[in-house]
Amino acid sequence: MIMTRSHFQAQADLCAEIITDLSKSIDTGITLGHIDDVIESFCDMCERSNPKFDRDRFRIWVVNKIVIH
Repeated sequence: MIMTRSHFQAQADLCAEIITDLSKSIDTGITLGHIDDVIESFCDMCERSNPKFDRDRFRIWVVNKIVIH
């Protein structure tokens, strides 16, 4: 199954939620490196599903969701 934009948006929302939850549960805080690793893992999965996947658009969506929380 090829994932669509709505699938990617749902994945980006989930990614942002995971990062937000991790930042609240880790005593020493979450680093930008950790955040990048999580986002890149999601991007790798999405790109395997659809070669037209836009990593930059996904990253921006996730970062905007994190800032809101």
